Amino acid sequence: MTRNMNDQTTANESTPAQCPYSPLDPEVLADPFPAYAQLRSECPVHNTNMGGREFLTVANRADVHNILTSPNEWVNRYGAGIAYSGVDGRGNLQHFDQPEHTKRRVLMRNEFNPIEVKKLADDAVRVANELARDMAANGNTAELHDAFACPMPILGFIDLMGVPAEDRTLIKNWADQLVLGLSDPPAAVKPTEEIKQYINAAVSQRRRVADAGGTPTPGLLTEYSLRTIDGERIPLIEMEAMVLQLLVAGHETTTSLITNLMWRLLEVPARWQRIVNDFSIIPNAIEESLRYDPPVLGLFRTNEKPAVINGVNVPEKTKVMVMYASANRDPEAFPNPDEFDIDRDPMQLKRHYGFGWGIHHCLGAPIARQTARIAIETLATHFPTMQLAGPTERLGAAILWGRRTLPVQW
Repeated sequence: MTRNMNDQTTANESTPAQCPYSPLDPEVLADPFPAYAQLRSECPVHNTNMGGREFLTVANRADVHNILTSPNEWVNRYGAGIAYSGVDGRGNLQHFDQPEHTKRRVLMRNEFNPIEVKKLADDAVRVANELARDMAANGNTAELHDAFACPMPILGFIDLMGVPAEDRTLIKNWADQLVLGLSDPPAAVKPTEEIKQYINAAVSQRRRVADAGGTPTPGLLTEYSLRTIDGERIPLIEMEAMVLQLLVAGHETTTSLITNLMWRLLEVPARWQRIVNDFSIIPNAIEESLRYDPPVLGLFRTNEKPAVINGVNVPEKTKVMVMYASANRDPEAFPNPDEFDIDRDPMQLKRHYGFGWGIHHCLGAPIARQTARIAIETLATHFPTMQLAGPTERLGAAILWGRRTLPVQW
């Protein structure tokens, strides 16, 4: 960025207005939504500094939507995080633009369509019930994040990928560190290299077995190891990035969806009792949670050419944080946006950005929805009297929104 990030401006000028907003402010970290409301009202395009890195924050739903539906102007190849990743994107599906993005998304999407996802339901129910029984066996209190919401998606990820169960703790630790790295890139350097080595060895082993006429360990890791793009096997660098993306996007965000929803349901005991008495409202409650408390507050796009957002001139190759969470609370789209309403009109909820939008809409959304539904059904079955047992704490990563702790009792 070439301009002074603290310039005072007026509404008629073509540079961002100034608001006292920092994503790392303790009050914003605790509850960012009042700050987002101020941004929408006063500074819809904001010069933001986070950890010494400068970028623009876009807060209004209309501007967010325009960026997400303009993939040729607002590209992903420089990374969906705060740091510039380089034009090769290092193989991450989120970092590819057209036409390469479509080639790779088609390669992965068969396993993530709703019909295929339903085949995973029985395993998810089994895992959820095992975790719930373990919770019940340990008394009448639990840390819901650690005892249930975190292990349930990671166990599903392990089963889906065909990763040995003995590597569960290792993979979970990597996932936690990678999530912190989204807002603090140096924190991700070591775990990224470690998991790349792990994936490289696993993919190479599976290819050797297949090439020798054997049958590799079943799972998506094997499936992707043996598939081709333009007649060639997927390069190892892309395999590494693909699994890294699935690990963070498919595990940590689903955990946050479960903890965020349980937090809001248990905040008002009558809400939880409605769920206990009527499972049919769970899908709408999930969509309202994705609107009200999206696990990812926002991700980044970069413009290849000079652009204008809401009257603000944006130089080329500017990192712009597209604030999903703010767009989800925009009163232009959602009446009473700061009210958590599990009876909200389903047609309204189709407009939320909990899974992004456009060509980069979350590929794993069907799995996340199914996992969350099974999680809530299982908890309501085993613990109909569950209630909050103390204050919660949020995740440390500034661009994510989830409960790191959620103490409960029954």
